[in-house]
Amino acid sequence: MFLNKRYGQASVAFLRAGRKREAAICDAYLLREKARSVSTITSEARIQAFVTAADAFATCAEDSPLKQVRERLTYYGIAGECYSEARKYKNAGDNYRMAEQYAAAARAYREGNNFDELAEVITQHGNALDRGLLERLKKVTQMYYFKVYPDDCLVFEYL
Repeated sequence: MFLNKRYGQASVAFLRAGRKREAAICDAYLLREKARSVSTITSEARIQAFVTAADAFATCAEDSPLKQVRERLTYYGIAGECYSEARKYKNAGDNYRMAEQYAAAARAYREGNNFDELAEVITQHGNALDRGLLERLKKVTQMYYFKVYPDDCLVFEYL
């Protein structure tokens, strides 16, 4: 049922089998489907629906066994996507970083004007970014810091 995207039915089946973690995963996918179906006209309801789905996926990632790294990374990535849809860019960036999707994290931080976090991604994971993207992000970040801290040249040494 899960593979056929019948998440509600799969969740019930997993609960009957005593597999709560798998049922929670089905519920998270169901929440994302519902969020996608919410009209864009009612943006506040859509935002809340995507935040709820993102929170569910983040919980699934945290509850994943440590040895199931791929599963954990997948759920953090989906949580990042849902937070991006909800325009919660700081949360999106944080989850993309947990998913080791550094380009997506950098874009989310940039979109949300979270320049401190963007600078961390640039300095810590710049080698994982496309060269062109890295240069554009460096330039934007430098301009931000120059505007905010015009007398502090040390900021540019790190970028």
